[in-house]
Amino acid sequence: MPSYARVVVESPLPQLDRLFDYLIPDDLQPSALAGVRVRVPFGRGASLLGGFIVEVTETTDFAGKVASLAEVVSPIAVLTRSVYELCRAVADRQAATIGDLLKLAVPPRAVAVEKKWLKTEVEPIPVDSGTADGTPDEDAGLQEVFPAEHDLFIPVDSKRVAITVAPRTVLGNSGFELPSWVLTLLRLAKEQLDLDKSAIILVPDFRDLNLLLVAAEQLGLADAMANFSAQQSKPARYGYFLQTLDQTPKIIIGTRSAIYAPAANLGAILIWDDGDSSHIEPTSPYIHSREVALIRQQHSDCVLVLAAHARSCETQRLIELDYFQDATAPFRSPKIAISETDARVDGLAWRTIRTGIEQGAVLVQVAARGQSVSAYCRDCGERSRCKHCNGPLWVDESNTPKCRWCNAINLGHRCSVCASSALRPGRAGATRTVAEFGRAFPGAFVLESNGDNRLEYIEPGRRIVIATAGAEPRVPGGYAAVILLDCGELLARDSLKATEEAVRVWSNAVALLGPGGSAVAVGLSGSLGQSFALWNQAELAAAELASRRELHFPPAVRLASLSGPLDLLDRVLEPLREQTGIEILGPLPIQNQVSIAEEWRYLIRYPYALGSELADQVKALVALTSAGQTRVSAKSGRNSRPIRVKMDEPEVI
Repeated sequence: MPSYARVVVESPLPQLDRLFDYLIPDDLQPSALAGVRVRVPFGRGASLLGGFIVEVTETTDFAGKVASLAEVVSPIAVLTRSVYELCRAVADRQAATIGDLLKLAVPPRAVAVEKKWLKTEVEPIPVDSGTADGTPDEDAGLQEVFPAEHDLFIPVDSKRVAITVAPRTVLGNSGFELPSWVLTLLRLAKEQLDLDKSAIILVPDFRDLNLLLVAAEQLGLADAMANFSAQQSKPARYGYFLQTLDQTPKIIIGTRSAIYAPAANLGAILIWDDGDSSHIEPTSPYIHSREVALIRQQHSDCVLVLAAHARSCETQRLIELDYFQDATAPFRSPKIAISETDARVDGLAWRTIRTGIEQGAVLVQVAARGQSVSAYCRDCGERSRCKHCNGPLWVDESNTPKCRWCNAINLGHRCSVCASSALRPGRAGATRTVAEFGRAFPGAFVLESNGDNRLEYIEPGRRIVIATAGAEPRVPGGYAAVILLDCGELLARDSLKATEEAVRVWSNAVALLGPGGSAVAVGLSGSLGQSFALWNQAELAAAELASRRELHFPPAVRLASLSGPLDLLDRVLEPLREQTGIEILGPLPIQNQVSIAEEWRYLIRYPYALGSELADQVKALVALTSAGQTRVSAKSGRNSRPIRVKMDEPEVI
């Protein structure tokens, strides 16, 4: 009796976003199993497409002649049924194709790694080494590290939990120190291993990932870890991916794409700092890892934990809907002073720095890198704008004017008002701040850490670190003082999330304080300043969410965007204009270097309840309208889809 393979092909084209039936030849019957990589013929051409077998059946609904599988690329079932269903659900939610998800879920094949893995007999990896007499020790590694009393770990009695983690470092009995959030997440993951379940830990970037790897080594959990870091080589990552295909529970750690990892008996998904924009996939399907985790949690009935120093608006909304339980344990708030001043560095900040460097290192967080935050015309005072995208200019470390938005170099810049080429630097950036503090504190070693030259660790001692947000290095024992400069600059940024992001980066910086350390936020006032000084993260998030509700902006509602040529967008949106419950805003021109052709953008504001229906409509309309058309990327020169769809648009402004 013939058998058929239902195949999903690796293609971003919407017309190929479904399963296709192929006859399995007799010689491929033993290896053509669900989940394996295959190559299949498609259309009239001779080329073959890559894909995966989703299921094998004895019948087909296709009325015509069924083509045959061309090749089984590998006998390993790399696409599990649960991961396929997750990818399908995410693609449907985001009006994307499943081909967009497969590139995230299944890493590129490494033949040598695969052959080695096939030859190795896979045996369960013990989580703990046990005691000297061979009896298991349930908390080997953990008990020797954690202090006798701590407030880090909350018993999880709900499937969906949010935790505001204590902003401090824990010194274990073995003498090494780690951030409390790292120990919190690893302890929760270890609890799942004890239940013979896997756990997935998602973090924003490689620095957080490195902290987890170090901690796992110190706690004796290294053998149970699967590293999904994008920083490692492709063969190494594929090797870890293959390890997760067996039935041995593991702790899977990585950035946003690790949420698609196959996991044996998934028990928990743990996400650190979900407010960080690094959790958002920058390419299609343009989705936040938190939203993927919510879908996977529903599919697998596992525990989902959102942990952070500062609570995101999205997390606050889920708590207010009683969809998440706030499981934050009481802890001592950090010592924070606010100063209502127009000065960039006031007397309180200077005194705190002088006192701090006598006790250890001091961290100074600034708003931007370079010589200045922005640049102005020296003759007329007009703010200087990029000639490519109209974004604000700034002056980098080499005194070169660059754009804050597109990073284009603007040599030969002329003022749009008076045509002068002379520039005047605005408020000091990190580089100029280093020079100023070097003169003010001649006995201290002043360092700079920014996105281009990011320090992970510094030696303790009489040091002042000038760092941009997110580039703050760690120091053994923590900082003696943390100074938050340019608070007004962060709050005034052209972004819906300016206040939320400012609170998040301030909180993460304050969390680097050592025992007895103090922080100063310069130029922060009002109810925002008071709530931050009291470390009332729930109140801050609730106030921000209430403001979003008044404005009718996310996360109170969902906001989609469609970008592309104006004529195509109008044709796509015409059937939606009279639909009840949605609001179409725009169009607005897009001034960037993404495409050679002129682009426009529409926004669609809609309630969560209409998400599934609207995604289906948009996907169908875009496929119908843009069939056979492409656009050319100015950066890569490659053809891409003429209309870009984001069902959750993070950039309203």
